[in-house]
Amino acid sequence: MEDVGNDPRLQVVVDDIPSRDELRFEHEDSIYCGIKDGFASYYAWSGDGNDGGFSGRCFEITTIDDEQVTLKGPWSSRAGCVNQRSFGPVVDVRIATDSSALERGYTFRTGSLTLEAAKQAIDLVDEPCHLERQLKYSNDEPVWVPVLDKGGKA
Repeated sequence: MEDVGNDPRLQVVVDDIPSRDELRFEHEDSIYCGIKDGFASYYAWSGDGNDGGFSGRCFEITTIDDEQVTLKGPWSSRAGCVNQRSFGPVVDVRIATDSSALERGYTFRTGSLTLEAAKQAIDLVDEPCHLERQLKYSNDEPVWVPVLDKGGKA
């Protein structure tokens, strides 16, 4: 992706992607984040009247205290917002459960992994690379971007 403006993306094939029902969400400020087995899901939602995301669709989540919460129209947010909270850091990735997606180069979906899980995935890459911490959007939004060790971006 060196010839486009998008950041390089880590493409990861996993055995299973947990459903939202399997996650237990923590809440800090306006961010809700659920993490299970290295997989992360998060939403930005500030309460009633904030229903513009996902065309006002409702998302039922369970908190770490087993409380059922309905998020009406949350925004999907971005890793940089989550990484400013106590439950980060996370890395945005392209994720699939079918390994043939690697050969095709498509049928990935967007997802997020914990930084630890993303580092484990990086360790499996044939070409030497690492995750580099960068500040994006503002000085307080750290994100991790895959970078080839020979100097180019992964």
